[in-house]
Formats: sequence, structure tokens, C-alpha cells
Amino acid sequence: MGGLGKFLKKRWGVVVLVLGILAWAAQIIGPGLLLLAAGVAVAYFLLSAPLRCIALGRQGRCRNNAQGLLRGCWIREHKWQGFKALRGGDEAQGPGSVMTQDRQQKSASLGVAVGVLSAIVACADFVFK
Repeated sequence: MGGLGKFLKKRWGVVVLVLGILAWAAQIIGPGLLLLAAGVAVAYFLLSAPLRCIALGRQGRCRNNAQGLLRGCWIREHKWQGFKALRGGDEAQGPGSVMTQDRQQKSASLGVAVGVLSAIVACADFVFK
């Protein structure tokens, strides 16, 4: 598989979100499909995007590969510790600092924010048109 195919296999949620927003802005698709694309993209960033694990361990943050902002790595105790991190369960760090720990977490958090904002815009388009 070439470079583009490898990128699409790992980052398909980014492509869905960007294409959904561009197609809605060009009035190719309606707000219903934008809402669907935004929902799929948010689910991708929360559950499937290739990131680092954010679980807090004895030696600091886990550095293993994980899937999504909310799911942990292969270690059983780290699975779904993203919910605890979002709640602000850490003594020293709040939920905002956990989600912006490195470049990957920042881009995934931005993707979630853009997806939620796109869903809000699509709902507003439904209501006001």
C-alpha cells in the first residue's frame, strides 16, 4: 500500500470530517449528512485514532500506543482510563492538560472540538432553514 493508502487507513476520521465540512460548505450535501460525518469523526477521535495512552502510572504518563482519547493501551488497567482523566481525577493536572499533553492529543482534541462544532452548525441549519 502506498503512502496515501496508509494515511487513509490510519486517519480515515480526519478525512471524513474534512470532506464533510467542505461538501457542506459547497452545498453538495445537506445538514443531515454533515451531522452524520461529524458524529462519525467524533467517534473516531474518541475511540479509534492512533494516539499515546494517557493513563497515569507510577513513573508518570504511560507512553504506549493507544486507540482514541478515551481508550487506553494494551495494559488492562489502562483501558478506559481516559474517562477518569477527563473527569480531572489527577491531583496535579486538570482535564485540560491531559488532553493537550502532546501533539497527537492536541490534534485529536481539536478534531473532537471541530466535530462537535460541525454538529451544532448542522443542527442550527436544520432549525433555521
